[in-house]
Amino acid sequence: MREALKKLTGESVIYGLGQVSGRAVQLLLVPVLTAVLRQQEYGVSELVLAYLQTAVLVLVFGMDGALARFFYQEPDRAARVRMVSSSLGFRLVTGGAVAALLALAATPLSHLLVGSDAYRKYVLLGAATLPLTLVVLFGNDVLRVTFQPWKFIALNITQTVATAGVTLWLVLERHLGVAGVLYGRLAGDALSALVALVLVRHALAPRFSRAALARMLRYGAPLVPVAFAYGAIASVDRFLLQRTRSLEEVAVYGVAAKFFAVVSMGVAAFQLAYGPFAFARAQAPDARRLYARVLAAFVAAASLGAMAVGLFAPEALAALVRADYAGAARPAAWLVFAAVAQGAYTVVSVGIGLALRTPLLGWSAGGAAAVAVAANLVLTPRFGPDGAGVATTLGYIASAVLAYRVAQAVYPVPYRGLRAAALFALALALTLAGQALAPAGNAGLAVKLGALLLFAAVVWRLAPWTERGAVARAAAGTPA
Repeated sequence: MREALKKLTGESVIYGLGQVSGRAVQLLLVPVLTAVLRQQEYGVSELVLAYLQTAVLVLVFGMDGALARFFYQEPDRAARVRMVSSSLGFRLVTGGAVAALLALAATPLSHLLVGSDAYRKYVLLGAATLPLTLVVLFGNDVLRVTFQPWKFIALNITQTVATAGVTLWLVLERHLGVAGVLYGRLAGDALSALVALVLVRHALAPRFSRAALARMLRYGAPLVPVAFAYGAIASVDRFLLQRTRSLEEVAVYGVAAKFFAVVSMGVAAFQLAYGPFAFARAQAPDARRLYARVLAAFVAAASLGAMAVGLFAPEALAALVRADYAGAARPAAWLVFAAVAQGAYTVVSVGIGLALRTPLLGWSAGGAAAVAVAANLVLTPRFGPDGAGVATTLGYIASAVLAYRVAQAVYPVPYRGLRAAALFALALALTLAGQALAPAGNAGLAVKLGALLLFAAVVWRLAPWTERGAVARAAAGTPA
């Protein structure tokens, strides 16, 4: 089991390099765009990109999870090629069809989603980008299941460098504003889609398998409501900010969400490695104990990372953006832990996939979306970006808790859920207290560093990744 955990760690590090190299430039664009664009313009760009992200979540149709689930069960290489090729064909057809529908409805959508018909052009740019983004994600999925992490890194670097380069040129040199940001995304994804197809060309052929596609859709289709639910969690905050507050506050919240993106880079690296890792080892006799240790180790490590980002968010904002974005620090302290909860959901929901009970994910995701929407309706109009950060984090926490409960009913694993939840809560409390109570200057930095070291000491003392408690009893064959 130790070797398996080392392998997962190594793969997470490699995929982490891909995530960091693929998104670092994107994050570095924030100081440039917030300096060049008016707050209202930056808020509009954040709205359009958030809605594009939601559409992508839905249009994947669960095919990423289905590919990871069934790829290793195919009897030979030819069958795997048919499966991969069928998945690509499906994505091209559905992505193109939805993009065409969005383009036809661009005028009413611009009014509904962004608040004015004047933004119709931006909806059209988002629609044109959609099929290209789906192809890039398809390339990432194939490189993951075929264990080609270095090509994965190359693809992500290509996407970010191209997007950032074109965006900077259009915004700084051509002064295109929000349109420059969206044209940059379109150009970056177009080039990356081409590179993705080149990198996975050996897994493709002009073949189609209706049976393979039907099997993937039976697995993935129940995940579409899940994607809708997570799309709601990810975008209702900005929608309500725009409707009940102002585009300026959408801009502030958009900057806060970049701290979520920072933590998500590490979390996503783990998620990308964990799916194929968990499914490939599902038949091992110690699989359930392994999953339990992974959850404990993940929550401890990710919470420590979230603390580091959230505690020092005010200092990062002071150095990188204008003073009118300083209010992003408080929602950022919550959103970094939303990323941790999102990663925990990935771990615990694997049991539902292994039990082939993916429709159950709809119940947990629906409940989480209801929590996020209700909390946003109550908190966002009153507290603005701060309330949106709290509400969105509550939604992601609810998703992890509900998925945990559902998964334990169909695929019991000896998780130590209460201990993981306690570590998460302690890290969140220390982060909020550190931001609120630390004095200015070096003394405040020392206080924050002390809070970080305190949590690290607690984690080291508890060593939650070791086989103790329920995990140890499972190893010994006694009831947990």
